[in-house]
Amino acid sequence: MDESKERIHEHLKAHSSRIAFLKHMGIEVLDVRAGWVRMRMNYQPELMQPHAMHGGAIYSLADSAAAHALMSLTLPDHFVTTVEQRINFFKAVQEQNVYAEAHVVHAGKTLAYSEVAITMEDGTLVAKSTATLMKLDAARVKK
Repeated sequence: MDESKERIHEHLKAHSSRIAFLKHMGIEVLDVRAGWVRMRMNYQPELMQPHAMHGGAIYSLADSAAAHALMSLTLPDHFVTTVEQRINFFKAVQEQNVYAEAHVVHAGKTLAYSEVAITMEDGTLVAKSTATLMKLDAARVKK
């Protein structure tokens, strides 16, 4: 891993480790580079409806991935928050892990736009999501 990629990964890892929700959902960062991230949500029976994984769990993975893709460009100086997110579901997920690949399409001074693809282990497309995110400087974030 080159020095820049390693630095980005360490910032994201440190930030993500403080988010209890990600741990609760079984979401983790697998790979990262500037403006791009790959994440996994590990299968847990609690994420299932009677017939498939709950859409809200998949949405949470998409939201987290979009934010992490932008944070790969902004941490440690800026945090991010979602302003608007849209998701389209294509395929039901049974008892398996799901993956998200997110990339920043455009990053302005305050707002950014990301796209996310959610897939199963074999690459089957589960959902596509887009998100508008806002950069927050550290002074605006309550500790």
